[in-house]
Amino acid sequence: MRFLRNKEENVSKKVWFFLAYTVCFAIIAGAVFSVFIINKKSFIWVPDGLQQHFNALLYYRSWLLSILDTLVTEHKVSVPLWDMQIGLGSDVLTTLHYYVIGDPLNLLSVFVPDEKYMELFYNTMVLVRIYLAGLAFSAYCRYHGQKPYSTLLGAMVYDFCFWVIIAVRHPYFLNPMIYLPLILVGVDKIYKKQKPWLYMGMLAVATVSSFYFTYMICIFVAIYALLRYLMLFGKPVLKTVWYWVWRFVAYSLVTLASVSVILLPVVAMTLSTGRAGAQHTFSIMYPLSYYRKLLYGFLIGGSTYWSELGYTGIVLLAVLLLLFGGKKNRGLRAGFVLMTLLLLFPFAGKMLNGGSYVVNRYMWAYSMLVSFIAVKMYPQMMEMHFKKKIALFWAGITYIFLCLEVLGKHQKQYVLVALLLFSVLLVFIVGTGKKTKEKFVFKAALLVVVMLELIYQGWAEYAPQAGSYVEEFATQGEALSMLTKDAAGSLVKNHAKDTTYRYESLQSEEWKNTAMQLGINGTSYYFSLANPDINQFQREMYINQTRDFCYSGFDARTMLEVLSGVRYYVVPSGNSGLRPYGYNVCFNRGTLGAGGQYEVKCDAYENDSVLPLGFASDAVIPRSTYEALEVTEKQQALLQGIVVEDDKIPSALADTKTETEFTDEDISYMITDMHNVELTDQGFTATEKKASVTLSFEGIPESETYFILKGLQFSEEGKTLTQSKSRLHIDVTCGKITKMITFLTRKNNFYSGVDDYLINAGYRDEKADEITLTFHEKGTYRFDEMQIVCQPVKQIAGWTKSLKQDILKDVVMDTNHISGTLTADQEKLLCMTIPYSSGWRAYIDGVETEILKADTMYMAVDVPEGTHQIEFYYCTPYLKKGAGLSGLGILSVIGIVIFRYRNGRKKQKEME
Repeated sequence: MRFLRNKEENVSKKVWFFLAYTVCFAIIAGAVFSVFIINKKSFIWVPDGLQQHFNALLYYRSWLLSILDTLVTEHKVSVPLWDMQIGLGSDVLTTLHYYVIGDPLNLLSVFVPDEKYMELFYNTMVLVRIYLAGLAFSAYCRYHGQKPYSTLLGAMVYDFCFWVIIAVRHPYFLNPMIYLPLILVGVDKIYKKQKPWLYMGMLAVATVSSFYFTYMICIFVAIYALLRYLMLFGKPVLKTVWYWVWRFVAYSLVTLASVSVILLPVVAMTLSTGRAGAQHTFSIMYPLSYYRKLLYGFLIGGSTYWSELGYTGIVLLAVLLLLFGGKKNRGLRAGFVLMTLLLLFPFAGKMLNGGSYVVNRYMWAYSMLVSFIAVKMYPQMMEMHFKKKIALFWAGITYIFLCLEVLGKHQKQYVLVALLLFSVLLVFIVGTGKKTKEKFVFKAALLVVVMLELIYQGWAEYAPQAGSYVEEFATQGEALSMLTKDAAGSLVKNHAKDTTYRYESLQSEEWKNTAMQLGINGTSYYFSLANPDINQFQREMYINQTRDFCYSGFDARTMLEVLSGVRYYVVPSGNSGLRPYGYNVCFNRGTLGAGGQYEVKCDAYENDSVLPLGFASDAVIPRSTYEALEVTEKQQALLQGIVVEDDKIPSALADTKTETEFTDEDISYMITDMHNVELTDQGFTATEKKASVTLSFEGIPESETYFILKGLQFSEEGKTLTQSKSRLHIDVTCGKITKMITFLTRKNNFYSGVDDYLINAGYRDEKADEITLTFHEKGTYRFDEMQIVCQPVKQIAGWTKSLKQDILKDVVMDTNHISGTLTADQEKLLCMTIPYSSGWRAYIDGVETEILKADTMYMAVDVPEGTHQIEFYYCTPYLKKGAGLSGLGILSVIGIVIFRYRNGRKKQKEME
């Protein structure tokens, strides 16, 4: 009976804690996020939340429903793995895993009855993630024997720390806050020789959800396991150490193997991208301003490099008390010191970001640590003797004065208010006696003060009259239309009967990835992992793109548009000069975003002479020959033959020499005007913002005019590279056309090695005669070479006609499969303007044939003379190998279950 009574009491305590937690969460969330409701904003951040997260979630729902529909209606499992509507064509799994695929909460999207409710679902899931994070943290605290009240305080801080306030814009940044506490409970269970299922299960969920954050989680789990070992067993003994290392490694490897069906393809894609290998400028220390912000940022947030802290006064006092705590809580103190040291050195941020650029996106782990410190130190805070109170009081006062000194003349009101609230809390804690602290009134008052601090922190960041962060989010009810009916592609959608062609837009407010929602093929892309062959093509063509994982098309360069099958082009009304040559038929006009801040009138044009999805030619250009050409010659060569690696040229075509013709002309120019600009040996120095240089020249009629910069660099007098600006802007104006170069230096986190730029200043029937450069930032702009090149267009029609003589006909595109018929009068290469991937397999009349990489980023197969059925099948690279590993992993899990069961039975019999 006593057992049942105790059990009922435990259940009752859990229920009361759950209710208290839910009420407190609802109050703080309601107060903090009411700013969104009042200002009629959603949680969809513009631009990334709109173009990536919400967009991906919409797509994921449709993707899941299509799989379920096929399963129910056709009684088969058919999983789309490739989609031509993602960028120029992309793998679904590796592209969207980072955002939606694998996150268990996103599976619930299949129950949303209509896509018009997806914004509500998106918003709700943000709150659900925060709520679950607090419950996971509470589970960790309660497992370690912490009292309900202190756990509640810590959970509120964990739920509404500044990391959460900022990370609302990236919903999946909240997921590791759910996973980490439960994984650490799993670690403790293993040390107690209890079942490992919680550890293995949550590690599996975390890995499937996000490989990026799992990488960090594994590092922190290793640190935690080491500290817990020292706390539990004291001095390391080699035999004991190897015993535990073996267990943790075995459990971890089995878990990772079991989810390799997703993990392996994503890791392979991550390692292949240019983003992973970009070389950034690296400094041993952060700028001094970072450390200043870090000091007061611990209390109220507002640091840089994603070092988002903001933990309120209760955590600050708990940390101070921990540091004064003598021999107690050594492990916790060591963890705090170690994690804080990681914050102080850029190397840690770089390594925890996978060796890429410096950013501290692991603050969710630091937030768990300091929140638990508050929980752990609360009893001692309530039982302090007089000397410790005095010490804590003066430590708190010292912190306040240090913050005021750091702020100096640039005092920020929100920080001053936070310091005032902290001083109230400090007096409240220090000035209250032990007996009073045990009363309900004191605990309620303390909880209210902490909640007010958290509410104020959120309000100070979000409110329009304060941080105005809320203004960066999409207006309620507009996100779906921004990606669909208000997108430039909406003018093309109903006209594009042949879905194998692409569309492009030079509408300045065009959001990327909209083709995914419109059901047509586009040229824009903005997701974290991108095809490296597309990146290589962009570099070869000097396309004006600053980031490998974000591109918009081909800058209206007619040859590249024609090559890539861009049949439709959308430009703002009245700016027809922005469209490429040959796009003369205007088939639709409309107003996009009517009545909103992004309202613009646009015209849609068509060019029916572009190359189709598949075209065949016996004109082959060796890669070595192609690489020796200038950038303008390369794009001409692409319309006169198919570029393949030298050792991959079919023997029958190897002896056929392809004659290429180049019609571009390098135009001489003179500097005729300089405004706040000084001429240097290797470039220009802008002495003021918006300085300008005008270049006069005599162009060529009926041509595109290109402005080319090679080897662009930037510096500021008296500043090192790490001190100078990292993002520069140069306007290139020719007539009515203005385009901007956005140049990133090696200091910039998104630098990807792009230093060469070709700006298409547009096609003209008449001669162009003047280009003006406007430098937005002061400083010295150096370059290896600056050119103006005119590219006549009269040869394009003939070159295109030659490549269109033999084309792939009767094209059928369905799930992971493309087929068509080709008739060739001799052996030829069939070029498919589909981005190259090792996941494709090609068959000619049912016989597999090798796929060659063509024109840097596309595919080609060698087709013999005659009429042939050509088929391409796609499977995500490493998916099958990953599935095999997953099978072995699952078998290993079953083996562990059987072993533990038999071992348990054996021990039970021995005890009997």
